[in-house]
Amino acid sequence: AQAACSALAPRREHVRDRALAPARQRARTMQRRVAAVASASAAGQESAGGGEAQGGVGHTGFGCCRRRGAQAKSNLPERAVGVLVSCILAASRAVGAAGGGWALVAAVRAGADAVGLTGSTNSKAKDESSSSARGAAADAEDGPVPQHVAVIMDGNRRFGCREHGNALSGHRAGGEKLRDFLEWCVEEGVRYLTVFAFSTENWKRDPAEVEGMMQLFMTEVPRLGKLTAKLNVRVRFLASDATPLSAELRACLARLEEETAICTGCQLNVCMSYGGRGDVVHACQALAREVAAGTLKPEEIDEDSIKRRLLTGDIPDPDVLIRTSGERRLSNFLMYQLAYSEMFFLDKHWPEVTREDLLSVISSYQQRQRRFGR
Repeated sequence: AQAACSALAPRREHVRDRALAPARQRARTMQRRVAAVASASAAGQESAGGGEAQGGVGHTGFGCCRRRGAQAKSNLPERAVGVLVSCILAASRAVGAAGGGWALVAAVRAGADAVGLTGSTNSKAKDESSSSARGAAADAEDGPVPQHVAVIMDGNRRFGCREHGNALSGHRAGGEKLRDFLEWCVEEGVRYLTVFAFSTENWKRDPAEVEGMMQLFMTEVPRLGKLTAKLNVRVRFLASDATPLSAELRACLARLEEETAICTGCQLNVCMSYGGRGDVVHACQALAREVAAGTLKPEEIDEDSIKRRLLTGDIPDPDVLIRTSGERRLSNFLMYQLAYSEMFFLDKHWPEVTREDLLSVISSYQQRQRRFGR
C-alpha cells in the first residue's frame, strides 16, 4: 500500500497544480489590481487639499484626484470580497478534478494574500509606487500639457497570450486600459485623444481572432459610453474604410457618437478600420472632385486644403504620439498628421501602461523644444 501511494504521489501533485491554476492566476491578477488601487488611494489622500479644480475635474497636486481617491478607498472592501469570491469559485470548479476541500482553503488563503488580509502585502513596495507616481506628477506640473495625444495601443495580443494563454483576453484588457487612460488624460487637461484600435491591415489576421475582436467591440463600446457620459467626453469613430464593419457594429458606433455629440469636454477619436494612407487618398479624391466640379482651382490646393479633408481635419494635429510594446514605427497611423509630433515609445504592452507613464511622457514633452523647422 505504501509503495502504491508513493507511486501515485506525483500524479496527485500534478492534478492539484492543474486544479489550483485558475485560482492562483485569478489571485495574482487581482493582487496587482488591488495593489494599484491602494497605491492610488494613498496618493490621493496624501496630496488632498493641494489641488484646484481644472476643466471640471478636481486635481490634488497633480496626484490622484479626490474623487478617484475616495472612490478607490470606498471600493476597496468590495474589491476584496470580489477577489475572495472569484478565487473560491475557481477552486470549487476544480474540486471535482483534484478532490478535497484543501483546494478551497488554498484559494481563500491566496485571495486573502491578494487583498492584504494576512499581512503579506508589501507596504514598502506600495509606498515606493506612490512616491514614484507623485514624483512623476510633480515633474509634469510645470509647462504646457499636450492638447492632442495620439496612441498606438500595441501589444494586446502578446499580453493576452503571455498572461492568459489567448489573444482575446489581451484585447479585452486593452479595452479596460483605454478607459483608464482616457480618465487620466481628462484629469491632466488633454483636449483630444486619438487611439488606433483596429487598422485596415488588421483584417488580414486570423478570421477567428478578427471575429472575436468585432464581438468585443460590441460589448466594449457601451462600457465606454458610460464612462464618457460621466466625464463629458465626446466620442468619434474614424474609419478610412468602413465597408468591412458589420451593419450592427456601425449602428452601435453611430449611436455612441450621437449620444456624446453634446459633450463639451475632451474628444476621444477611436480609429477603427483605419489606415493613414487611405485617409490621405480620400482627401485627394475629394479635392479632385471639387476641381472637376469647378469649385476649386488646382493652384488653390495647399497643405491646409488636404488637412481639412482628412478625417481629423477639424482638430489640431497630435502634439504627442505614444506607441507601446517596444515597436518603433507608425504602422500607417495618421501619416499626414504626425509630421511634427513628439514621439514616445514605451517598452511595455498597452495593458501594462500606468498613469505614471503618461505623466512621464508629459514631463518629457514639456522639456522638448518644438521649433517646427524654424
